[in-house]
Amino acid sequence: MPRFFMFLGYWIGRFSHEEKRAHVHAVKFGSCEEMKIWLEPEIEVEYIHGINAVTANKILNEIRNRKDECLRKWNECERKSR
Repeated sequence: MPRFFMFLGYWIGRFSHEEKRAHVHAVKFGSCEEMKIWLEPEIEVEYIHGINAVTANKILNEIRNRKDECLRKWNECERKSR
């Protein structure tokens, strides 16, 4: 499970063998807190579980700020999995 970065105690990254549309998960391990964010064509929240609105917005803003980094790392993982 490649981790792209940590933010506010959340692991931001992807899981292996997922759909091809670029996205990230924000997961706090040891809890049920998770959100999934599409990176393309636009940044869009797929779902939020157990994360309050203030924290979810902070995570979303950080992902917006680091979108290029997330896409680069997503593509690196895709190349390695072929």
